[in-house]
Amino acid sequence: MKKTNNNFPKLTSITLSILFLAITLIFSNCKKDIECSGFNTSDSSEFTYTIPDTLTFKNETSGEFQIVIKEIKLSEPYTFECRDLYKICPCMDYIEALVTDSKTQTPYTFLKMEQSDASEMQYFKYNVQGYQFEFDFINELPYIDQMDHLTYYSTYTFGTVTYNDVIMITNSDFETNDIYRVYFNKENGVLRFIEKSTNQIWTIQN
Repeated sequence: MKKTNNNFPKLTSITLSILFLAITLIFSNCKKDIECSGFNTSDSSEFTYTIPDTLTFKNETSGEFQIVIKEIKLSEPYTFECRDLYKICPCMDYIEALVTDSKTQTPYTFLKMEQSDASEMQYFKYNVQGYQFEFDFINELPYIDQMDHLTYYSTYTFGTVTYNDVIMITNSDFETNDIYRVYFNKENGVLRFIEKSTNQIWTIQN
């Protein structure tokens, strides 16, 4: 009669326990508190807007739409627990412009610049009448020709003013908002936006 190895379940249980303990120790050692500084004010030169300022846009019938910059907000220092196996946990900081406009008096973020201390990532996040989009001028601009919804102009003239490195983004989803296109660049921010339903073109005034 063949003998049954009754030690197998016990050995399996011990092996699993040791494996679980090893994994726990590995991930415990991976934990590390990371202290992140707030936004460095020397980076403010990378940001488009300052206070006090009022952005005035006009359409083709001389109607006005104004955006009032109420506050420039900077991220504050913070601490978080890094759980990455290789202890690669970048700190993020940001600067943002809080505004009101001709349609709403409730402050909202019009532009937010978010960056990392571990890479050259620097996202500019826009909110034009509910149409939200983002662009990394450092890493995405060299590949803009590969993005169907974006068009790059080395120069573009609005009225009598010519701007450099202008990008036009086209919105293909009109279920959430009525903005069709937005023209913008890093230095000057939003330069023009077009409404889908009315086809009104609003251009920045200087």
